[in-house]
Amino acid sequence: MSSKTYFKFICFLARLVFPKARMLYETAPDDAPGVFVCNHARICGPVMITLDFSRPHANWIISSAMDREKCESYAFHDVFIGMSRRHKGVWRVLAKAVKVLLPPILENVESAPVYHDRRVIETFKKSVEQLEKGRDLVIFAESPKRRSGYVNELQRGFVDVGRYYWKHAGVRIKFYPAYVERKNRAICVGTPIEYDPELPAKEQRERICRYLEEGIDRIAGGLKAHKPIEFMEPRWYEAYGRYENDFEGYWRMVDSGEGIKKPPRRARGAEGEGQ
Repeated sequence: MSSKTYFKFICFLARLVFPKARMLYETAPDDAPGVFVCNHARICGPVMITLDFSRPHANWIISSAMDREKCESYAFHDVFIGMSRRHKGVWRVLAKAVKVLLPPILENVESAPVYHDRRVIETFKKSVEQLEKGRDLVIFAESPKRRSGYVNELQRGFVDVGRYYWKHAGVRIKFYPAYVERKNRAICVGTPIEYDPELPAKEQRERICRYLEEGIDRIAGGLKAHKPIEFMEPRWYEAYGRYENDFEGYWRMVDSGEGIKKPPRRARGAEGEGQ
């Protein structure tokens, strides 16, 4: 089976679980490419965007998920939250399966790989290339730091896309708040905020992220009653809580492969030796 055929088959299976979603706009966007910053809703956000976002777009995707070597660790920690589980060996086996199945899917999605080291410059270069092709960027920018019932605090670094695009194309790109909601089968897009090249970088990040967080809250609160899907399961905070305010450290841990190899069995009688 070719990679494209496999991708189409996976999309067919996903469609059985995710009925077609509607695109709803507070303000109709113009034809210029923009940056759409969306709640993650665990797997629901990426799947619904891939299936039903109606504009040409590219997703920011964690590089570990696309890397055939690092994907196993990504699956164990970020998909299965493996350190919170009993019988970790079972989850390690499942992570090996994801390592085989997931990268070929992501290879067929227009994307800008997201790195958490010095290669982050490649993320921004790829983002500018996608914008030049007329594609929007869809970014799932939530951090584990809890903020409201609808959206976690956004990571700030993605806002620098505006600076790179301004330097390259002289265009003040627009950032749109977006909210995916599975129950109502909706992808809701709010009124955008425009990048201002006159502002210092730190002020720019705070200004845009606060606007987007408040916009996502407003959009979600205006929908029919529904139960929001949290970005992180409660068990993540139990097992990885030390990373709630250090998401970069979390990704360094994931990329290192920590916890993937089964620890060696202790020799019988070793316990208590030397006492």
